[in-house]
Amino acid sequence: MSELKPSLQPPIRYDSAIDLWLGFTLMLAPVVSAAIGIYLIRIGRVGDASYLFLTSLVTLLVTGIFCVPCRYTILHDAISIRCGILCYQIPLNEIRKIERSGSLKSAPALSTRRVRIQTEQREYLVSPKDRDGFIKTVEEHRERYFTATM
Repeated sequence: MSELKPSLQPPIRYDSAIDLWLGFTLMLAPVVSAAIGIYLIRIGRVGDASYLFLTSLVTLLVTGIFCVPCRYTILHDAISIRCGILCYQIPLNEIRKIERSGSLKSAPALSTRRVRIQTEQREYLVSPKDRDGFIKTVEEHRERYFTATM
């Protein structure tokens, strides 16, 4: 049985790990706004409650727009990073180094258990659920890509 050509390899998707504390932090504002809104309804201040419900809804929408979905797809020639409306493509031939990281820098990642991808121009931080599997798969794809292009 022959191996598929690199360009015919199916994409491999890794979902982001999610830290409980980060999920809690992201949900805190909408939940508190809704809880205060319920309290205001109970004391007869329906107009004020509607502003809080609206604030809660807008906060949820903005959070969702920038966080859902958060995933990393390994293609035959690149890594595609998607976190909400943010999308990046990292060509495999531009990757200089890939390693585990615990950096707290801002990144399209929902966990602090991260992988650092270094290119000539910049670094990318991602947080796949299976960090070691992600690193291994990227390295295998890079090897195949370089073998296929030579």
